[in-house]
Formats: sequence, structure tokens, C-alpha cells
Amino acid sequence: MVDQASAGIARVGLDGRVVSANARFAEILGLTREQAIGITTTDVTHADDIGPTYDALQAAREGGEGLVEKRYIRPNGTAVWAQTSLRPLLSPTGDLIGHIAVVVDITAAKAAEAALRESEMRFRLMADTAPSPVWMTNTEAQVEFVNTALAEFYGQPPNEILGDVWRISVHPEDQDRVRAAMEAARPTQRPYGFEARFPRYDGAWRWMRIAVNPRFDANGEFLGYVGMSFDVTETHEAIQALDAQSRRQNFLLGLTDKLRDLSTSEAIMETVEAALGAVLGADRVGYGEVDQDRGLVSMSRDWTAGIVSAEGRFPLKDLGADLIADLAEGRTIRIADVREDPRTRDALDVFERLETRALMRAPLIRNGQLRAFLYAHHSTVRDWTAEEIGLLQEVADRTWAEIERTRAEAEVRESEERFRAIADTAPVLIWVTQQDRTRAFVNQAYVAFAGDDYETARLKDWREIIHVDDHERIISESLAGEATGEPFSMEARYLRHDGQYRWLKSFSRPRLTGDEVVGFVGVAFDVTDIRETQARLLESETRFRTIADSAPAQVWMTDEAGTTIFANRRYKTFFGVASDGDLDANWQTWVAANHLEDFYAGFLDAVERHDRFEGLLEVNHPQLGHRWLRCEGVPRFDGAGQFQGYVGANIDVTEAKKAENDLKRINELLEDRVGEALAEKAKAEADLMHAQRMEAVGRLTGGVAHDFNNLLTVVIGALDMMLKSPADAARQKKLGEAALAAARRGEGLTHQLLAFSRRQALRPEAVDLNAQIRQSEPLLKRAVGEAVEFKLKLRRGGARVHVDPAQFEAALLNLVVNARDAVGDKGRITVQTLECEVDVGDVRELPVGKYVCVTVSDNGAGMDPEIIGRVFEPFFTTKAVGKGTGLGLSQVYGFARQSGGGVSIASTQGRGTEIRLYLPPLDQPEDAAIEPAQAGARTGIEGRRLLLVEDDVGVAAIALELLEGMGMEVRLADTAPGALDLLRTERFDVMLSDIVMPGGMTGIELARACARDYPEMRIVLTSGYAGEDVDAALSDAPWPFLRKPYSGQQLADVLGEPSATESI
Repeated sequence: MVDQASAGIARVGLDGRVVSANARFAEILGLTREQAIGITTTDVTHADDIGPTYDALQAAREGGEGLVEKRYIRPNGTAVWAQTSLRPLLSPTGDLIGHIAVVVDITAAKAAEAALRESEMRFRLMADTAPSPVWMTNTEAQVEFVNTALAEFYGQPPNEILGDVWRISVHPEDQDRVRAAMEAARPTQRPYGFEARFPRYDGAWRWMRIAVNPRFDANGEFLGYVGMSFDVTETHEAIQALDAQSRRQNFLLGLTDKLRDLSTSEAIMETVEAALGAVLGADRVGYGEVDQDRGLVSMSRDWTAGIVSAEGRFPLKDLGADLIADLAEGRTIRIADVREDPRTRDALDVFERLETRALMRAPLIRNGQLRAFLYAHHSTVRDWTAEEIGLLQEVADRTWAEIERTRAEAEVRESEERFRAIADTAPVLIWVTQQDRTRAFVNQAYVAFAGDDYETARLKDWREIIHVDDHERIISESLAGEATGEPFSMEARYLRHDGQYRWLKSFSRPRLTGDEVVGFVGVAFDVTDIRETQARLLESETRFRTIADSAPAQVWMTDEAGTTIFANRRYKTFFGVASDGDLDANWQTWVAANHLEDFYAGFLDAVERHDRFEGLLEVNHPQLGHRWLRCEGVPRFDGAGQFQGYVGANIDVTEAKKAENDLKRINELLEDRVGEALAEKAKAEADLMHAQRMEAVGRLTGGVAHDFNNLLTVVIGALDMMLKSPADAARQKKLGEAALAAARRGEGLTHQLLAFSRRQALRPEAVDLNAQIRQSEPLLKRAVGEAVEFKLKLRRGGARVHVDPAQFEAALLNLVVNARDAVGDKGRITVQTLECEVDVGDVRELPVGKYVCVTVSDNGAGMDPEIIGRVFEPFFTTKAVGKGTGLGLSQVYGFARQSGGGVSIASTQGRGTEIRLYLPPLDQPEDAAIEPAQAGARTGIEGRRLLLVEDDVGVAAIALELLEGMGMEVRLADTAPGALDLLRTERFDVMLSDIVMPGGMTGIELARACARDYPEMRIVLTSGYAGEDVDAALSDAPWPFLRKPYSGQQLADVLGEPSATESI
């Protein structure tokens, strides 16, 4: 636009030389544009006009407009009259950096003025031929003459534009300036000039430069003024464009200066919005960030001028989906009226709510995607100019880069702060090194290890605190690790601030900028405790293996899946294990060869439930032959309570199993062989309890034998005297009663022994512990011996619980025997029952509440805390080799836990020990003892048919005589198959069957068959002995059970009418 201007325009520096110029300027001076650059005023100005030129320049510097008419001397020597306007050129900071010179060629005007002075007529002729408007006024400033050019400008005949027409045609904004110029010059009849806008014939306002000179007659009489105008619209537009460009650049430079010191994207947005809103005169300016995947636009906090804010989230369609599409293609949006543009008609309700009528949007594209846009809104219809939309786009491009920069910097700061926060709270040493290996950062744990302030710890040479034995190795490993540019680790001892060397395991990872390693990030863990623990663990494992290899049992250990991972020497020798790696394969081979699948499945089920496991396995050993092993295992857990597997032991109970078989036969013998049977039975029971109660039974042997000898003395002596005096009825009655009483005492002692050895059907039931303890008192006294004081302190009102009586008696006996070992040959043992209140933490694994307690205390040697912590472990014993198995207190603990209770122990060395059993009380008091049977036989026995199944001839003879004496019709079978043969041919009301019999079928199996095939027949079982397998069957059997030996009265009671709950 400057190049196309009709006026010459040049930029002049402070040194007076031309910096830049348009083609017209060069043309006026008769030069090329290149020749015009660098010339000064004195180079091209007429000597008479140099002074006025500097005066005009000084006026421009003082803030005014420097205007001068001067002559320029062309290279060919000709002069060109020109009107030169000078204006200052300022920097964004307001400093003067040069001048803008606008030069208009007025050579023709000067020539015209000369002609006018020569002759008015000649002037008129010349005026009409002049290309510029010319006119003359009288002394009252009324136009008297206009030339053709002026008439053509207005598009009216000359006579219609005379007088004052020109005054009212001046642009309203320029009238005051015109009037001031006239009032300043006309009173003194001086020349004057001004620039103002006049309407051309086509309605366009044109800037005209007016030059007016006074005219006089020959006598010097003032006649008025003659004037000429030049169209300088293009010059004004060029100057305005230059000003606009200058203002735009100043605005952008000023905005850049303001943004330079801002550190947040919010502050940058606020500053840009306020500045842009002011320069555009908009009502709202802001940024919108586009999430095209979610279809949302987030409008940031905006700048407004008296209208509502548009801050918030909007769906794309609410702000004009088509507008977003245009922005995504990089097009700038300019809408004068949203009601008229088809792209915004569907979003009018949103624009109405936002008080928006006109808008501009400049897109911000990053990596081919529309990320955001800068917008300006106006509340009324507005035609945005090209300069305004250009400014909006340029501001958007410049400022969004700053916004992204501050956001990136904020993310970096936040990341660094987050890293520092995490690093300072981490319980490990963390550092960051630079390329020169110095620490750029260390965390608080690092500082605490060094015991210095932060800067001292960071700058300290870490190599100085390496242990002397590790120094050379660590330096070598560090240099080698860094040289690889890969992560590496080291482990060494470092001196802590308190003088202790600590083992630290460090891990270092390279920091990369592109492919270049700029340092390392390191982390170090204190592994001193771990190394010490590993050493202790290795020592403990070695000690465990030594103890296990010296144990008289087969000790084994599994992982959490039940796979064998350890076995002691005795286990490996027995099963023929070649190496530890063959343990599981070896076991699987034995399982397959000995058909142990059911046994192994039961073990795996216990593993699944993390439950205690007990079982019996039968194997054919290639050297030892047929062997029975009792297997017991308990789950093991780590310090965090995590299940790790099982530890257990196998005990060879072959001899006990043989003794058990012998015991079955012994229990079926008649009373006349009782002495021999009891002796064999005592031996068999001692073998049977080898795994858990061997030492307790051993202590009882002497006392039990003594009691039985006394009883047998009474029985044998009474029978011998009865045979010698058959005629003395009174004496026979007396001697018979004595023998019977002694036999009853023997029966009670036998039942106690059977219960302890678990050879009765063991079932939890309502028990009064006071009664149970009184009943066991003779047995307990025999266990402790006569030299030890044995006392009972039983709670008034009873001590009722729900437990297995035999298990309780076994547990009590184990506790008393242990107390007996503690006091030695002389001391005091007390058994006490009481009610206890348990609070939180009083007893391990025991809930809060009330419990019935049984306490066994002694005044023996006591135990130290280390032993107390292990007394309930299986196989742990402080007794000499061969004096104990270490299973007694383990049985006590297991009984208490299975009964819903617990165990506590208190002991002081030199003063004694107290062990207390906690058992849950019955919710409803029940009688622990069974009510005595009603005297007299049940009704309905006489005349009934009974099938007696008994393989022992002596027992059968006595039972037959008793039954027939009751009036019953009796048939005898000595085996179960024989009984079934009789049942096929005869009908019976009752069957009384022994349990253990020859013939391949037990009494329980016979009872089940009869209950199925002969449901109307009543069934009663009897036995003097029952094995564990029979105990299990009896636990849910619906038939009455009569223990041997039995009296006639007991037999009559059990054969009477069945109770309401009894099954037939």
C-alpha cells in the first residue's frame, strides 16, 4: 500500500539519512529507490530551503507536525517543489528512533501561484486546465470561483458549489480543525493550509490537502484567497497502515515483555485476554481447549467487559460443531452475526445465554490436531476487520507456545517436587548423580545416614566411607557398571555417622538425554539385618538338621503344595532315598507300591485346609518286612502368618500294632484268666501308647499291677474259700459279695485304662470335671507315687463342660506326670478347678469371655522363658534321652484347642510351674454323670426270643445262663455268618452280638445287615474292647452298647423295652 501511494514516503534515521523509501519518493528526487537509500537532506535540498527544513524537523521532534515547502534538486539540476510532512517514529518504549517523511510534489502548484500573480485571467485559464481543484474566495471566505477539477470532484455544476457550500461539506470530525486554521491566518491575511475530508461525488470521503494564499490587487488591496487542494487519501491510508502496523508491533512486543516473567499458564491467559480485549474493544476474550475424542470444549477463565463469563465445559455441538470442523482444518472463523451464519444457527440458545452476537476464533493446531482456539466475542453485531482477525491469529500463535511452555515447566516442577517428596519419605538412600559423578540430589534418608546437613551430605565423597575390605572391589565395580551405560548393582559395608558399618545393597540406573548418559539415579537398601538373619537362619537350619538327624523318628517337611522338601537321616534310610532331589519321587513310588492313595489324599486334604494331620500307613519294607508307621504333621507358618507347608514325623508303631491285635484277643478272655490278661494288656497298652503317652503309662504300670494283685487276691481267696465250704450259705454270700466288689473295682480300673489308651468310643459329652477328676484320683495318685503330696481343690457347684472325657483324662494325666517329673521324689502337686475371666491378650488365641479352668501346679524346679516358649511343640523335651517323647504337652495343647479352649503356663525357676487349661463352660448346666440305671429289669423280657452271637465259649455259657434265667428263649451262634444262617430260618425279637469275632465279619457289620434285612428285630452290641476303627463306627451307631464285663442286672436293663429315641 505504501509503494502504491501517490505521495513519496521515506523513513529517516536519527542521523538524517534515509533508511527506506517508496518508489514515488525516489521518483520525486529523480533517483532510483536504491540511490535514495542513505542520502541526507542537505544532499538533495536547495540551499535556501535547508534552514526551514531543519526548523520543521525540530518541530516534529518536539511532538508536533513538521511541515515545510521546499525545493529538491534533481541530479540533472532541475528543481522540484514539494510539500514535506515530518512525523516522529518512536520505539515500543517511547524512544525516538527516526522520522517518517511524506513528500508531495507541489511544483505545479507553485507554478500556478506564479501565474496567478501575473494575471488572474491567466490564472483562471490555468485553473481550469489544472488537474487539481482550484478556487477563489472573497474577503468573507465565500467561494467566488471554482475550476473544472473542483466541479468534477463534487459532481455538480460550478455555480452550485459557490458561496458557503464547501463549509458544510467538511467532515464533521474535521470542522473544528479547519475553523482553527482559518481563524489563525485570515485575520492577518497570511497563507494557511490544512488537511480535511470532503465527500466526493460518489459519496466516498477523500482526504484533501488544502493550500490557501491571499490575493491582492495592483494596489495591494486584499481581495480574498485563492486555494488549491490535492487528494492525499492514499497518503493518509499509507500513514494509517504504517501506524496500525506500528501499533500492532508495539502491542505484540509489549505483550511479549509482559508474558516473559509469568510462570503459570493461567496468568498468561489472563494477561493475554485482558490486553487483547482492550485493543480489540471486544466484550469477551478467552481460550477454548478441544478434546475431540470426548467431544468436549473446555472454556478457560475468560476476560469480560460487562457480560457473563463463558467459563466451563461444553459439548462440541453447543458451540457450533461446524465451526470446530473449520477450525480443525486450520481456518480462522469470523462471524458478524451468529443469527445469520448457518454454522451457528443450531447453537443460538447457547450464544444467547452467553450474550454473544459476533465472534472470532483463531485455531491452534499441534501435530495435525486441533488442540485449542483463541476467541473474541462481542455482544452486538460487528464486522470484524481483516486486521483484527490477523491480530487474533498472531496473538494465538505466539501466546499458545508460552502457555505450553509454562505447562511443561509446571509439569517438570511438579514431577520434581513429587520425586523429592517420594524420595524424602522413602526409608532407603536415594541419590542422583551428574556426568562428573557428583551428587545433584540426595534424599533425607541419605542425609540421616551421613549425619550431616544436606549440602555437606550431598558433596561428601561416598568412596571415603567404604569399608577397607570392600573399597577396591566396589570402586572397580562402580567404574565398570557406569562404563556399560546399563543398570548395575553392588553390595558393600559403609560407615554410618554413628560409627557402625552397615551393609548396603545399591542399584544404579542411567539417566539419558537422547542416547547420552548424563548421570545415574541410585537407590541403596540397608541389608545388614537381612544378612544377619540369613546367617542366623543358616545356623538355625544347620542346628535343625543336626537335631532332626539325631531324632529317633522319621522327621520330614513339605512345601505349601504338600511336596516333600526335607527328610532326616532316619527317614532317608528307611525309605531308601538316594538324594534330596529324589524325595518327592521316592514318596510317590512308595504310595503306588503300597496302595497309599487314600492316605495321601487325606494328607493333601489337610494341606488344603491347613489343618493338623494324623494317620497310619502300612508298608512292605524290602528288608524289614511288614511295618506300620504313625504319621503326624502340623502346619508351619512364617512370621507374617503365611502358610509354608508341614513339618511332621513318622514313628514305627509296628510292635504297638501287633500288641493292639493281641489286646483284642486278650479282652475276650474270661474272668478266670484276668490276671494273665491284665499283665498282657498292660504290656500291649504300653506298646500302643509309644508315640504319645509311653512314659505316662510306664509310670502307671507299677501302681496298676499292685492294685490288680490286691483285687485278684480278694477274688481268688474268696472263690477258694467258697469251694471249700459249699454248705455254709451265709459265709458263701459274704465271700461272694467280697469277690464281686473286688471284680467291680477291677472293672473300673480297666475302663480308666481303656479310656486313657483311646480304646473306647470317644465322644464329646456333657461332663462335670469335678466328678471326672474324683473318678481319676486313684489312678493319678498311683502315677505320682506315695512320696509326693497330691491334693485336689475342686470348685463348689461343679465344673461343667462339653469335652471328650477320655481325652480330658489323658490330658490331665500328662500334666500330672510332668509335674511328678518336675518335683522329683518329694514335693507337692495340686489339681484345682475354678471359673476364670479372660480379657484381651490374656491367653494366646483365646477369645474374651468366661471359662472353666483346670490348674495343675507343682513346687518343682520350674522353667526358664526359652523353654516355656517351646514346651507345646511336638517332640520338644528337656528330659534325658529315652525318658520322654516330647508329645505329652503337645497332646494337652491339641485337646484344649480342639475343645474350643486354650492353655497358659506360668513358671519361675526354683519355685515351680502352673499349667492352666481353659475350657468353654456349658451354656445350660447339665448333669455330667449318667443317671444310675433304675433298679429292676425292664418289662417285656420274659418269653421273648433272643439270638446270642458270641465266639467265646465261656462268655457265651455265662450269658446263656443269665438270659434263660430271665425267662428268654435263646439261640446261640459263634460267628456272624452263622447268625445270618439262623435268621434266614427263624424269627427273633432281639439280637445280642459281640463286636470282635472271627469269620471275616464284625458285630457292627452284622448289625447293619440285620437292620437292613430284619428291621423289626431289636439289636444290642457288646464288647470288652473296641479298636479305633470300631470306635469310629460306634460314634454314629444307633444301637445300644453294653460294655464287658456286665452283670445280670445290666443285661436285663439293656434288653428291656427300647427308649423313644432308640433305633431298632
